[in-house]
Amino acid sequence: MIKRIRPVTRVARIEGEIQRLMNDVLSERRELPELQGGWIPLVDVYEREDDIIIEAEVPGLSAREIIILLRMSRIEIKGVKKEAPVPGCARYLRLEREYGKFRRALPLPCSIAPDEAKAYLENGILTVHLKKLRESRAKDIVVKIQKGRD
Repeated sequence: MIKRIRPVTRVARIEGEIQRLMNDVLSERRELPELQGGWIPLVDVYEREDDIIIEAEVPGLSAREIIILLRMSRIEIKGVKKEAPVPGCARYLRLEREYGKFRRALPLPCSIAPDEAKAYLENGILTVHLKKLRESRAKDIVVKIQKGRD
């Protein structure tokens, strides 16, 4: 059996993949909070048959200090973690916890139903449940060509 090799198609496919990867990297760089003096909450994202689950570490924050935005095929988690005041005349000897604004934007692998999104905050872990949209199967149709613009 002879296998046809189409180098132009392969090169175009590879170029497209490289471009997609570069776009992903560059979009994440634009969104990195450390470049803006903030911090990054660590996240785990996993997928099940009907939903996508995002778990983010947001220690010391309450639900009213966190904003979750769903935009097209992205989720954005942002807020501010305020530094606790040092009581009286005490001074810090070590300050390792991160404070300030944070923003984490993540691409989603599929379309979701934004009206069915649910979020929970427990023990410093923000859990967001996103329901996947069932894609309807695309149908092929034939469009008739007419003469003139009637």
